[in-house]
Amino acid sequence: MKRKLILVLGFVALMNLSTYAQKEATLIIKGENTIPNYADDNGTAKVAMSVSKAILEGNWEKLDAMLDDNYTYTGDGNVFTKDQYIGYMQSMRSAFSDFEMILEKTLVDKDMASINFTANVVNTGSFSGAPANKKHISVHGMFMRSVKDGKVMQEWQTTDLVGTMKQIGGGSLFFYAVFVGGFNVKQEIPPRLPNDFMHIDGKVSNYDKLSAKEKNKYVKKYKKDFEKKLKK
Repeated sequence: MKRKLILVLGFVALMNLSTYAQKEATLIIKGENTIPNYADDNGTAKVAMSVSKAILEGNWEKLDAMLDDNYTYTGDGNVFTKDQYIGYMQSMRSAFSDFEMILEKTLVDKDMASINFTANVVNTGSFSGAPANKKHISVHGMFMRSVKDGKVMQEWQTTDLVGTMKQIGGGSLFFYAVFVGGFNVKQEIPPRLPNDFMHIDGKVSNYDKLSAKEKNKYVKKYKKDFEKKLKK
């Protein structure tokens, strides 16, 4: 009996380790050489992919430079300006751990790049008003980015929200359908934070390696200090 108990506790500890182990974010690009006219597309695909890379790296200064001042984002019921989009990406990036983003099935037509993506993550922080559930989630979707003179002008995105909500569980699909769909509840857009957000000792990788508890503590303190600076 005692041996069985030890084995069970060991298994639970192993499961927790796999759930809370913190790894650096990674971007995987599949089939670059199979993209039609990839080498002659005037950099459209490269620029479109680099936006995702900047987000994963938490390089908000680079992301800002890659988006046109009049950039707009339309996706999943949201319409964002440039600063709103960056603020939303900062909130999203900080709420998930073990971030792995896979870009595949890229199509390029002149100044437009359409890319399918899969994001494998662990939800370790609150996002869009929902508390962390500590679950491993795979998010599938597609985005289209319009590029001109090396900058992204517009973006359109669609995500498999139903599939994502099913993975989260806990009645989230019903909540989303009723409150967001039925009552047309608008989500609060997170404010854009300074470019050093998530940079600990100058490195985002140091943030990625924090435990979920440490990350939430860091984000809470950073936002509190940021709000104090705005009031001065």
